Amino acid sequence: MNMITLTPMDLSLAALLVLALAGLSRRMRLGLERSLLIASLRMVLQLSLIGLVLKTVFATTGLLWVTLMAVVMLLAAGYEVMARQQRRLKGWWGYGLGTGAMFISSFTVTVLALFTMIGNQPWYEPQYAIPLLGMMLGNTMSGIALALDRLTQTAWQQRAVIEQRLMLGQTRFEAIAEIRIDAM
Repeated sequence: MNMITLTPMDLSLAALLVLALAGLSRRMRLGLERSLLIASLRMVLQLSLIGLVLKTVFATTGLLWVTLMAVVMLLAAGYEVMARQQRRLKGWWGYGLGTGAMFISSFTVTVLALFTMIGNQPWYEPQYAIPLLGMMLGNTMSGIALALDRLTQTAWQQRAVIEQRLMLGQTRFEAIAEIRIDAM
């Protein structure tokens, strides 16, 4: 695989395009130029920091570092799932349910792919494990966030129906069974 090297000229061209977009926003009186420039600066800072972290992790091939990076990625994705909810579940459920679902699905598929398809030695080589897990977490994060948001929103809208079912003797699982199925 060939590595793409970005020259200072390439980076200058990208920065010039962002400045041109900010200028266009100002000319059209959209009011987006300040937030666009702040977002661009944040992006450069975040990518620089993650580049330093990945450079350090890629230099070491220890399972401990790869596991630590995977846990940090999982916790950040779990927070993002929780932040996307309009109506959050109370207690640790708001964070734990989405994080647990992502852990089971993403880590299973990632480990399976690393063992069976990629087949490197060691199987947890960071250049493969971290990007693959990142792609898995990104995809599952969106799906789980949508499902949990649908579940909590529908449960809130139908709370009177759920309470009636509970008063009629249904268990809590039976009372929300239709809502759970609909959210999936």
